[in-house]
Amino acid sequence: MWRSGITRRRQRTALLDMVRAAVDTGMVEAPWRADPDVLHFYADEGAVLRELQAEWRHALAGAVYVAIEVGDGDLAHDVRSAYEKVAKRLTGVRQILEANRDHPAIAAAMRKEQALLSSFVATSDFTPTGSPQAA
Repeated sequence: MWRSGITRRRQRTALLDMVRAAVDTGMVEAPWRADPDVLHFYADEGAVLRELQAEWRHALAGAVYVAIEVGDGDLAHDVRSAYEKVAKRLTGVRQILEANRDHPAIAAAMRKEQALLSSFVATSDFTPTGSPQAA
C-alpha cells in the first residue's frame, strides 16, 4: 500500500508522541487510549504494537550485528551489550512491549525474542531488562 511521505512522517510523529506520553505518564499498558491520535494512522492497537515490535526488532538486530562484528568474541557479552544499548535508546518502546507482551498481536514475537536471546547467552543466564523474569 502506497502512502505519501507526509503521511508516513505524521504517522511516525504520532507514534513517537504516544511513546513519549506513555513514558511521561507511566501509562504503558494501553498508551493509545491516552493518545487516540495514533489510531488515526493504525487500524487498531494490534497494529500499533506490531509497529513498535518491528522497530524494536530492527534496532536490536542491527545492534547485535554491530556488537558481534566489533566485539572481542564473547558472544554473551556482545549480545547483552547490544540489548542494553537498544533498551536505553528505546526505553519507552520496550516498556510498552513488555507491558503488552501477551497481546495476541505480538505475543509470538515476544516469545521468539526471549528464546533467541536466551539461546545466545544461555551460559550467562541473560534476562532482558524490563522483562518479567528480571523483576
